[in-house]
Amino acid sequence: MVPTFFGFVVFRQSQRALAGLTLAEVRWQPTLHTNHIAWLVWHMARVEDRWSSRVRQRPEVWTADGWAERFRTDPASTGNGQTMEEVRARLAIPLTDLMAYFAAVRTVTRHSLAHATDADLAWAYQHPRLGPLTGTWIVGHLLVEASQHVGQVALLRGMMRGCGT
Repeated sequence: MVPTFFGFVVFRQSQRALAGLTLAEVRWQPTLHTNHIAWLVWHMARVEDRWSSRVRQRPEVWTADGWAERFRTDPASTGNGQTMEEVRARLAIPLTDLMAYFAAVRTVTRHSLAHATDADLAWAYQHPRLGPLTGTWIVGHLLVEASQHVGQVALLRGMMRGCGT
């Protein structure tokens, strides 16, 4: 079984990096070729939602709980393959709403992984582009993906506010 602390540190680090940022700050891009913080948070949650839904073999929180409709975003979108114009065009969603979606996803992920069996993690889930991937691969990918993006969020915050703020 996967430990129930799955991603706890990553989620807490996200909250810490986002604390006190304004809407303008979470949409700031140091260059026209850089994702902004709001997009990164949304993408982290969407990717986790998409991958973990495969392991639990249930619909994504994004569609099942109406987040796609609430954010007026394509239900199939996770941000993968988006152009920078699409990133900049994303609706300005309050950070509290983005984090509420992320928390809803994390709650479902932690619950499902806490109850995942060895068979669930060994099962090969079919991915349309990558072929069969095991639940163990998915969990590892989620940890790496989230860690990388939280680092990007922290870097952007540091660029705006300096170290230690």
